[in-house]
Amino acid sequence: LTVEECKNEAFEIALRIPGWAKKNVQLSVNGEPTGINLKPASFAKISRNWKAGDVITLDMPIETTFIEGHPRIEEVRNQLAIKRGPIVYCVETPDLPENTGILDVYLPSDSTLTATHDDNFLGGITTIQSDVLIRTDNTTNMYADVQQPKWQNHAVQFVPYYSWSNRGTAEMSVFVPIVWK
Repeated sequence: LTVEECKNEAFEIALRIPGWAKKNVQLSVNGEPTGINLKPASFAKISRNWKAGDVITLDMPIETTFIEGHPRIEEVRNQLAIKRGPIVYCVETPDLPENTGILDVYLPSDSTLTATHDDNFLGGITTIQSDVLIRTDNTTNMYADVQQPKWQNHAVQFVPYYSWSNRGTAEMSVFVPIVWK
């Protein structure tokens, strides 16, 4: 932010530090660190005599992380979602092998999540590349004897949730069951 005009006496500027900005957040004025304690989900307040041309720089690196729902939300228990900064991602059937259902997709806990921006995909978005496990031995029976699942590794891209269903009719899931390794 650049101050273009201001009053002559000191005043406060408050900048929101979002809850997702948890690591390596830096705030400076005219290239000098402010020394303010930057806590996620709070405001950083800078009070001083401002002058035209002062530059406030707030650097909030965007990290890709796993998130989980509250344990009381039974539908997502033992499942994870992928979030990059404030954006939640989903997996879609167009990115899976043919005839693979969205319920056959599992996420290994040791997955590497790689953010990739593509200007030519859906008008220019950042996707997350990762490997998933496709369960290949699902049954159509209401109940089945428990056996160790059979898995197929598959590289997929997770797309921002806001962009799903832009490649034709598709199923998607935000929360994916986790396979702990």
